[in-house]
Amino acid sequence: MKVKLLAIIGCLMALMVCPAAFAQGDYPKFDIFLGYSLMKVAEYDNIDAMKDALADEYWYNHGIDVNLKKSRFLEKGFSTSFTYNFTSVLGLDTSFRYNNGYILSTSGSGMGFDGYYGQYTFKYEEGLKKSRLAFLVGPRFAFRNAFGSVTPFVYGLAGLSHDKLLNAVDVKYTYYNGTDSNSDSEKLISSSALGVAIGGGLDVSIHENVAIRAIQADYFMSKHPKDISEAASVENKLFDDVSLSFRIVFSFGR
Repeated sequence: MKVKLLAIIGCLMALMVCPAAFAQGDYPKFDIFLGYSLMKVAEYDNIDAMKDALADEYWYNHGIDVNLKKSRFLEKGFSTSFTYNFTSVLGLDTSFRYNNGYILSTSGSGMGFDGYYGQYTFKYEEGLKKSRLAFLVGPRFAFRNAFGSVTPFVYGLAGLSHDKLLNAVDVKYTYYNGTDSNSDSEKLISSSALGVAIGGGLDVSIHENVAIRAIQADYFMSKHPKDISEAASVENKLFDDVSLSFRIVFSFGR
């Protein structure tokens, strides 16, 4: 017990000493990150049962067999962050993230006939679409000038995590004289909770005020309903997810 306590005190002292040691170095006052984000999410407990139910529903409504695709990735997303640097090491990071994607879907194409437009083709994607919106704040520690143009960093953030699950359908129609689209959705889950992200990454400088974020990865934790259901009384569980981001960083105020 004493060893653990000494280790914790040592870590806290190191975090206090490091910023002071680098405080006099050349560093930007502000960092702004704009990037693409990919999130791997934990599964709902009844996702396999929902997969079977959707396959049956599709058979009854359309009269064809389908193979539904199950995915843990929210592939469409972006991540932005604004960091105020107190020293060359210690900064306050404010992060805004959004990800969405089908966690259960089927897609296909077909042909139809309209009395006004004539024959047309269509492509569709239908299933369960999940989105996550997060606003997080916390400390970031960057180790500038230690590895040349490469700056490693670590952070710990906490804030709001909002999940939404929709039963959605997206259809695109193609006619001889143009295209049309139709989207419809029914909300199944809407849940807000505390979110915590712990992670780090690497920035590679390409200019005094511009860097490429080669990778940013974190472990994202939040509690949301464990089952896919419209009921408000569904028990929550801890979703331990993984988020990846990369793109470009702008620095100001040297």
